[in-house]
Amino acid sequence: MASKNAATGKAAFSYKTTLEHLLERLPLRSREIVKLRFGVKDGKVRTLEEIGKQYGITRERVRQVVGSALTLIASHKEYPEVIEITDRIHATLEEKSGVMKAEQLIEKLAGKEKSEQGALSVFLESLPACGTEKEDESREEVCFLNGFLFGEGKENDDTVDALLQDSEEALSLEELYGRFAKQVEGFSKDRLLHFLLISKCIQQNVFGKWGLAEWSEIKPRGMREKAHLVLKTSARPLHFRDIAKLIDEYGLHGTKNKKSHPQTVHNELIKDQRFVLVGRGIYALSDWGYKRGTVKDVIADILREAGVPLTREEILERVLKIRQVKKSTIVINLNTYFAREGKNAYTLKDKK
Repeated sequence: MASKNAATGKAAFSYKTTLEHLLERLPLRSREIVKLRFGVKDGKVRTLEEIGKQYGITRERVRQVVGSALTLIASHKEYPEVIEITDRIHATLEEKSGVMKAEQLIEKLAGKEKSEQGALSVFLESLPACGTEKEDESREEVCFLNGFLFGEGKENDDTVDALLQDSEEALSLEELYGRFAKQVEGFSKDRLLHFLLISKCIQQNVFGKWGLAEWSEIKPRGMREKAHLVLKTSARPLHFRDIAKLIDEYGLHGTKNKKSHPQTVHNELIKDQRFVLVGRGIYALSDWGYKRGTVKDVIADILREAGVPLTREEILERVLKIRQVKKSTIVINLNTYFAREGKNAYTLKDKK
């Protein structure tokens, strides 16, 4: 059944209207029970127990009423609107390599309106348009085309899991597929993506990288993990205020209402060996080759590694590669803590 779209003047398909038309031959109470069970009435899905209490019947009786309604709908599979619903479901699943999260399929077809979503759920439950698989520990609740091989999905999960374990870091879809295709022939990148989208064990972070769900790079929990992900993604040193701002902009808190406090970020990073203060409030990752320490410590390390006196220009160049400080700060440290060799060279002071 269809209603007019005010904006376009075209007929807008309504799952709710179609459902109500099919349920007309049922007693009023049975119709109401079905609507409550699937959230068609007001967008809120009721449990068997809640409906039973409302009507003074057992959970099992509610289940029987709903079952009878689903059987009735299934018997109308040749009804024009039901055929259209089946075709819509098939077409959408075919676009996604035959499988989708149930909630994504429902939202794509029925939009945001909860009562429309509920009505479509009734059809998904009753029609042989596609198969459904309930949520388990490794996978979300999904809808799939008949003939879809779930065993293949499990094998793919295991292959991707092993590839990610070997990489020890999150990968883009292109990087992951490049490695996957070397082990599994005849499998398209889009098909791999749709398998990944229904997995609980393998997930995507806000930057589009794929990894194991328990990795902090995928789901960073504390402030330090979020800051680490921001720096790793930025691939350059950042001021702690910028790190705090990016944590919020990227939505790493999982909620728009929570905000990062710059001073809290600063206090957390300065205590963690993975972060190196390379300038006034500027942090880098130790993984990038930066070492913790003051400008004096950095100069001392450079002179030890050189094993010979270095000119002021040589020291300035090397320090500025790993610290974002003023040249005058480096010169003051040279003149205060190191021995001069000739007119323009420096070395470590002899320990007495």
